[in-house]
Parts: sequence; structure tokens; C-alpha cells
Amino acid sequence: MLHLKITMPSSSQIIHKRLPSPRGDIEYIYNDEQIIIVDKPANILSVPGRTPEKQDCLIHRVQKRFPKARIVHRLDFSTSGLMVIAQNPESHRELSRQFQNRETEKTYVAKVYGCPDEPSGEVNLPLRCDLERRPLQIIDYQQGKTAQTFWQILERYEDSCRMELTPVTGRTHQLRVHMQALGHPILGDELYAHETAFAMADRLFLHAQELIITHPTDNNRLTFLSAIVPF
Repeated sequence: MLHLKITMPSSSQIIHKRLPSPRGDIEYIYNDEQIIIVDKPANILSVPGRTPEKQDCLIHRVQKRFPKARIVHRLDFSTSGLMVIAQNPESHRELSRQFQNRETEKTYVAKVYGCPDEPSGEVNLPLRCDLERRPLQIIDYQQGKTAQTFWQILERYEDSCRMELTPVTGRTHQLRVHMQALGHPILGDELYAHETAFAMADRLFLHAQELIITHPTDNNRLTFLSAIVPF
């Protein structure tokens, strides 16, 4: 079996006695009878976990305001940015189909360790779950699922750079693993960054800045932008 195991941070970085507090409140960008667009803060789960301390999550908070809200897709606990939520079963079904068929478009902004020589490029590396170290993902050329990410440098700094990341596929931790494999892990990444890159930020510097969907009932193509990149 051919697969690539990436270098992991020390256990002290990934073991937490309790989850850190959310970095701000949920911002409501747009809503109508079919959809809700929210800007998720970092350090909040998209959906509840199994244990009592993981019941506070984005969908539970949204349901206090919109009781029939249904989750369509997820962002990692540490990732901030735009998400679409369905208001009813029909819209949930249609939006889920769009994500499954890759009809949605998502653009992220990240700050990474170091800086590639080229101004832009792409990463094509198949991913699968590391069954021995869930929820970690690894690159596996035989059993991994196709994963493609386009990247572009937005701004260069002395020891880091700001990048625009566009995932074609939506694999778990795709952007985080692809940037690590590129040699430029995302700053503050407690799972995939080396110690220096992890220590350079007080949170994961990954933000879902733009989301493009087709409205589930009127078929209009809608583009939503996050007003502020929080790093």
C-alpha cells in the first residue's frame, strides 16, 4: 500500500482538556424562506459531538432563531467563514445535491508558513482518513479519494504569506493537508502544522471568504462574501 504520512505536531498541541471558546458570535448575512447564510466564528462545531461538552454548536444556536434550520455542509471546528443552512427539507435536499455534484463554489483565505516561489498553482493529492488516528487525514495514492486545490498568493510577508485557496473537491481537512504537503502549513493548525507554524498564530488562520450557490427555488446564482477576514 502506497501512502504518505505527514509529520504531526506533538501530542501537547492536539490534546485539549476542554474546547476553546468561540472567537466571536455567529453573524447572520442573509435569510429568506429557503436559506440562511451565516458567518461562522472559529472554535465552534458545525454540528454537535457525542459528548456533553460538544453539544454547543452552530446548528443548535441557529435553531434557536430558526427552529426548522437544517445543516447542509460543515466547516472544521477551527475554521471560520461562510456557511449556507437550509430552512426546510426541500431546500436541504437541493442544496445537498449541489454540494455533492460540485455545483457550489467556495473560496478560502489562509495565512501559511513561508511562501511558495510560484505565484499560483494546484495540489492534486488523494486523501483518506487515518484510521489509527482519527480525525486526522493522510495522503494515500491507492485508497485515497481524489482531492484538488487551487492556490494563489495574495500577499507575501517575511516568514509567511496570505493565500487564496479554492477547493474543487470537499474532502475532510483538504486545505489543511494540502498546504502541509506543499510545505507551507496553515498557521495555528493544531493538527498538521509543525511547532513553529503552530506557534505563529493564536487560532487556525483559515477563513471561508466566498460562497456561491444556486438558490434552491428561484434558480438564481447567488454570491456571498464575508465582510472581514479575521487575520
